[in-house]
Amino acid sequence: MGRAEEIINLTKELVAIPSISDSDQELQASDYIAGWFGNLKYFQDNPEYAGNYAIPKDYRGRRVPYAFVPGKSKKTLVLMGHYDVVAVADFGEASNLAFCPDRVMEYLKTCELDEETHRDLESGEWMFGRGCCDMKGGLAAAMIFVREYTEKSEKPGSVLFLAVPDEESYSAGMRGAGNLLESLMEKYNLSYELLIDPEPNVKEGSRHIVPIGSAGKCMPVVLVQGATSHISKCFEGLNPMGIMGEIFDRTELSLEFSDVSDGEITCPPTWLWLKDMKKEYDVSVPLRTSGYISMISFDSTPEDILNKLIPICRESFEAYVQKMQKIYERYQKMSKFPSAFEIRWEPEVMTLEELASYLKKEKKEAYQEFYEKLYDEITQKIQKGELNYPQATIHMMDALLTFSGITRPLVLLGFAPPYYPAVRSDRIKGKEENGRRCLEAASRRMEEQFGFSYATENYTIGLSDTSYCCLDKEFDYVKYSRNTPLWGNLYSIDFGVLHRINVPGLVFGPWGKALHRKTERVNIKSLSEEFPAALEIISRKLWEE
Repeated sequence: MGRAEEIINLTKELVAIPSISDSDQELQASDYIAGWFGNLKYFQDNPEYAGNYAIPKDYRGRRVPYAFVPGKSKKTLVLMGHYDVVAVADFGEASNLAFCPDRVMEYLKTCELDEETHRDLESGEWMFGRGCCDMKGGLAAAMIFVREYTEKSEKPGSVLFLAVPDEESYSAGMRGAGNLLESLMEKYNLSYELLIDPEPNVKEGSRHIVPIGSAGKCMPVVLVQGATSHISKCFEGLNPMGIMGEIFDRTELSLEFSDVSDGEITCPPTWLWLKDMKKEYDVSVPLRTSGYISMISFDSTPEDILNKLIPICRESFEAYVQKMQKIYERYQKMSKFPSAFEIRWEPEVMTLEELASYLKKEKKEAYQEFYEKLYDEITQKIQKGELNYPQATIHMMDALLTFSGITRPLVLLGFAPPYYPAVRSDRIKGKEENGRRCLEAASRRMEEQFGFSYATENYTIGLSDTSYCCLDKEFDYVKYSRNTPLWGNLYSIDFGVLHRINVPGLVFGPWGKALHRKTERVNIKSLSEEFPAALEIISRKLWEE
């Protein structure tokens, strides 16, 4: 069996495992990958070089299968990818077909498809199925690369492969794998020179676009407390949804939050959740409303974003109160029975860090006891699947505000996981040129052999686990942790480990289309011939003296 056929068969075997993100099914994939390496002669002879690393404190008990091949040089090529996939609700009643590439193609022929997808389906040049593109195809190619390298008599450099879970959710796999990377680095005195994350790439004409970095992401949470009143006395209350509406208008799709890097720009923020917090129906103005925003960045840190949000929230508070005042003045003039009530609300914006500081001072030991009990309750709800991380964040902020006894209207700001630091491989000190140099060598060969080249972009906007492989800038991550109520056993990032392993990464894999959709597909030639050839060139270039 040739290399191309091996890669295709292994991809199908991996796709057949329904390893949906943040589920117990991910364990099936990690066990399969660990077993696959364990059956190779090289690792049977050298069992200490492979394993199935347990992610510390992971409530699902998920693991990171890894395989290490030492070479003459300590310069190490790291191959890292995720084995989880998004859910298959888009397949409807045909969800059982999603994990079978051959059967899903027959199913898609019965569906209404756009012209491009229909053409690809009929061509026979593409493999369809959940995860074949994102990213089990790239994983399979990397696994075969390692297997072939174990069989070489000359090993000029070292190779480390690892596969992680949960990339599509909270990246628990890669956040936890940092300790594994550091321990192997110290044990074998390795120098991590380049990491390849074989996520699918896009193609524009005769160029494959390869990101040399990954955009960052954080999710600010906004909770607004107003003042309740009967709706017949609405001017005597303060509707938090009105303030939130003003905040929404000033932030949704606001280019003020977009970062620009050499002509690349982050998409502006968008709200993923926004609603009042009333649990019952009555004719009162709601007391609180909440929501969270997805913000993508290149250079902006969470603290930068917070510093922009605080004045916006204050201005929004003021704007809504002024709007109420103007309408109330007109209302009074139109009323037969005007009242002497005056609308007076002082705008206030508070961060979670400031609220916690207040509680420590005012409530002392009672606060710590309350917080620990609340954290335990939230942990159980998350583990039972009753809350996701952003919902749990809102729940905690709501509970802490209630515990504080603060009743005046205010805006409370915090952060919900996940957080992805933005990184660029050409900003890693001492390793700035590793990614581009190797990619340029591969590009020349691809143009000669296959008629296409590689072009680079600074960041993948789609995010990736390369965010947890290095740090290309200093920032106050303590500020982030103090404004993230889930920080601790439920969610954390060891920034010290990221700084110490500090490996530049390329988001570089086979050509694919329609990620996270039922028409997801990977180009067979790119997967089984072109990408493997590029991996060989990149490794040789990395290890050359």
